[in-house]
Formats: sequence, structure tokens, C-alpha cells
Amino acid sequence: GVIGLSIARELAGRELQVTLLSRDAARATASWAAGGIFPAQPRGGPPPDGSPLEQFTAVSDRLHRIWAEELEAETGIDTGLRRCGTIAISTDDETLAELGSESARWRRLGVRHDPLLGDEIARLEPALGAAVAAGTVLGGCHLPDETQLRPPRHLAALRSSCRSRGVIVVDNATVAGIECSAGRITAVRFAQPDGHSQTVTADVVCLAAGAWSQGLLAHLGLDLPTRPWRGQILLHRIPPGCLSRVVNLGAGYDYLIPRDDGRLLVGSTIEDAGYDTTTTPEAIGRLEQLVRRLLPQTRLGAAELSWAGLRPGAADGRPTIGPIPGFDNAWVATGHYRAGLHLSTGTAVAVADMIAGRPVDPAMAAFAADRHGTAVLTPPPG
Repeated sequence: GVIGLSIARELAGRELQVTLLSRDAARATASWAAGGIFPAQPRGGPPPDGSPLEQFTAVSDRLHRIWAEELEAETGIDTGLRRCGTIAISTDDETLAELGSESARWRRLGVRHDPLLGDEIARLEPALGAAVAAGTVLGGCHLPDETQLRPPRHLAALRSSCRSRGVIVVDNATVAGIECSAGRITAVRFAQPDGHSQTVTADVVCLAAGAWSQGLLAHLGLDLPTRPWRGQILLHRIPPGCLSRVVNLGAGYDYLIPRDDGRLLVGSTIEDAGYDTTTTPEAIGRLEQLVRRLLPQTRLGAAELSWAGLRPGAADGRPTIGPIPGFDNAWVATGHYRAGLHLSTGTAVAVADMIAGRPVDPAMAAFAADRHGTAVLTPPPG
């Protein structure tokens, strides 16, 4: 996924020899399946009293601008990072309440958000005019600074950059065991679909396996829940330019994301479905109804594609980034939930700094694996 690739790229850029074991091919990862919307950040950076996660998000957001330029220069791939703006709308009491909570947060952070009445929404996005006239869209806010990224392009650019920096990427690798000795991880055993097994030795190991991190960390006697939350997305086509901004309902759990080529991503779901990455007729039907309710007079082609990804959720809503308790050469980066793409750059730099022994922001302690005081279940093996 994007976290592992980003860490590998950053480490290789610091002249380390890196091998990346990936459980899935690129198209099977949650980051490939993501919509790629980055919430608007305060133009002057977050307030000094912002939470550690808000501070970390702002750092990651700034790094994305740098990485996008570097990746295009290195690989020739435009990752599609651009400011597109978002209209956050309310359609009922629930989304109106969500929008009220979001507005309070935007005010606290200093994020630009301009309240809109229905006719103002229709003027900004004429395609929503019919839904406004029908009373479906009640009001909303315009957030001009929200940005979008094309996840498949970004992942392709990361892979290309990793290859050019000498990273060995092994896809479809299932970890079969982790060998430890005297508080150090010495090797990782993995298998591939053809039944071939290998062992790779390493001086330093970082586990960044998304929703599968919990199982890997159990090998080390750690209980660090990274519960998978399934998200389904539907791909439609609309006339190019018909919708110029992202449309979020309330807090943004449901959304329409227009691409320049006329593709329209319709998302999403948050489902406790275990490790099932299939789509369901019920969820896809709901997303189909969503787009037709918001764009009732827009010419829609037949739905082209649907897919699902598994987001790694943490109990307190914060990612886990830092040393693995009980080991002096192992780190973990997981639990990013819906923000993996956005936080991937900051995560990569932070992990690389930790591995290099460089100072990191003391606020990173909020993401430590032992922050709950209950992470260690058993003594580490070896």
C-alpha cells in the first residue's frame, strides 16, 4: 500500500538498501481503492493548540506538494494532485448536524469555508441545481482549498520511484513467520502463490501492512488492533466539466468526486465486514441512488466499475507510528483509517527519521504503539 511504498521510497532516498514485501498487488490495496480527497488545511498552518493529528496532517499535506513535483520529475507521472475545491452540502437533519460540527472545527483551525444557500450552490455547480430546486440539497459550504490526488497514478509513481532508487518490491508475498533473537528481528519468512518460500534478512524492519498489521504484530507478542473497515466505491461517467468540484454530504462519508476526463467516483461505505473485499448489491445500489438523487438531470452513462478496499482503523482514531515495543530494530506504521494517502508522506519521513536516530516532533508520542499501556501481550519471542 501507499504507506509501505512511501516509507521504502524515503529510506532508499537516504541511500539505504530496501526490500518491500507486499501482500497484494497494487490494485488490491486500500490506497488504490481510495477516492483521493485531501481535506482543506489552514493556509498558515494549524493553530499552535491543534491536536497532534491535526499538526501531523498539516505537515503531510505540505510534503505532498513537494513529493508530487519530485515524483513527476523522477518518473514523468503526473499524480493528479491539484486544488479542486469542495462543496459540502446538507440534505437532511443528520447531514445538517454533521456540517455544523465540521464548521466549528474549520473555524477553530482557520480553514476557509464560505456558507452557501441553495441558490448559491446551484450557481457554483449548475449540475446540482435540479437537486436544489427539488429540495434535496438544503444548503452547504464551499471549501476552496480542498485538493484531490489520483491514487492509482500516485501509487504508480511511487513504485517507479522506488525502482529507480533500487528498492526490491516483492508482490503477493504472505508473511509466514518472523524470526527474532535478543530483542531484534533478524529475518522475515514469506511465501508466494506458487508455493515458493523465501527468507529475507534485515538490519531494520518496518511493519506497514494496513488492516493486516494486527496479525503480523501478533507474531511479536503484541496486541495492536487494526480493524478492517470496508469502503465501496462506484465509478460512473458524466459529461466532462459537468461537475467541477467535489461534493461531500455532511462530514464527507458520502461524496461525488469528478475527474477531468468525465469519470465520477461515488462513495463510500464504512462497513465492519472483516477481510471481505467484495462489493455488495445493496451498497452499490445505495451509491447509485445517491448520484441520481444529487444529479437528477445529469446524463449518466451506465456504471463502469465498482470496487472495495479495507481501511485499517484504530480504537482511538489515531495511526500508530513508531518503535515496536520490545525491539530495538523494528518500527510500525499502521492504523491510518481513512487518511492513509494523506498521511503517507509525513509517516514516511517520520519513520525514516526515527530509523536514522534523528530527532522527531515530541507530539509523535501521540501515535506510539504503547500509548495505551496495554500493547504488549506476551514477552517478545527470542
